[in-house]
Amino acid sequence: MKQRHLNIVQSLLSQPTAPFHEEKIVEQVRRWADKRGADFSRDKAGNVFVHHRGRGRRKGPRWVFAAHMDHPGFVVSRVNRQTVWADFFGGVAKKYFPGSRVRLFGPDGEVLATVAGVRASKNSPGLACRLKLDRPCKLPAGTVGMWDLPAMRIRGKRLITRACDDVVGSAAVICALDEIISRKIEADVTAMLTRAEEAAFVGALAACRDDSIGSDAMIISVETSKAQPGARLGDGAIIRVGDAARTFDPMLTAHISAVAEALSKRDRNFRFARQLMPGGTCESTVYAMWDYMTAALCLPLANLHNQGPGNRIAAEQIHTDDFAGLVKLIVAITAETRSPRETDKAFRKKLDQLLKTRRKYL
Repeated sequence: MKQRHLNIVQSLLSQPTAPFHEEKIVEQVRRWADKRGADFSRDKAGNVFVHHRGRGRRKGPRWVFAAHMDHPGFVVSRVNRQTVWADFFGGVAKKYFPGSRVRLFGPDGEVLATVAGVRASKNSPGLACRLKLDRPCKLPAGTVGMWDLPAMRIRGKRLITRACDDVVGSAAVICALDEIISRKIEADVTAMLTRAEEAAFVGALAACRDDSIGSDAMIISVETSKAQPGARLGDGAIIRVGDAARTFDPMLTAHISAVAEALSKRDRNFRFARQLMPGGTCESTVYAMWDYMTAALCLPLANLHNQGPGNRIAAEQIHTDDFAGLVKLIVAITAETRSPRETDKAFRKKLDQLLKTRRKYL
């Protein structure tokens, strides 16, 4: 992983985030965009769009690489002395909560707490949690809490953090855009960073409903996803042919696969796999339901949503080489001169030639 990419990853992972409360991530992305001269905007739902268009851009696809800025987390509703009531948004089983440690990011600094109780909420789509603070402090409503895990550590080839899903995906998209700008690649590329994916794709759904994306976009969702037998940590960037709910556009997926195959032949350090990733549902399913041409990339992930072995909260993990390969693949997709339709035509031509030379054996 390049040092400047590592810096981008660290700048995002060091920020607290939870569904509907992604502003710290947004501010880091805004600062990066200002520094790099990229166009930064937000839609009505607060989703972030960072756009780069090469000055001499050739005619070609309008690429949108989408990731989400939130991770399952706590949002404080009220405090009484050392007792905190908070909503938890995101898919974590109740058995992981009792006794687990939480880090709350208050205006006067961070404070630790322990989960004392958890139940289904009557007033929100999340879980209602009761936390016991280590010390009394003032925490306004809306304060974000995350599991008390490292913001980021590197051990060998493992990146260990409280929030791979999907802050690392957002970081990969920004790192790729950084490379595209540095190399002056003549392409039309947008990083779309959505809100509240862990609360049922709310940001992505709003972007589709409000037509924030534009009908001509080719959308590639960039995620982390639970590791599978054919997609283990270290197996490389994963071309995600589908998720738990749906398979994605075959032409676009085939095009990405062709780009990856070509990249692997000229870069022996690049690895990839093509795999159904049924460990969850990603935003590509949302975009497909709104008739966008959509595909997906992901990184194999350990301890999805911090659910570790033995019903214990644990840090999520990815492989640093997988991350580097994902960035390379995103850049290669934007630099490819052939369109997905042209890739399909070339394959059809190959099939026609096979029939022409071998039909006589029928």
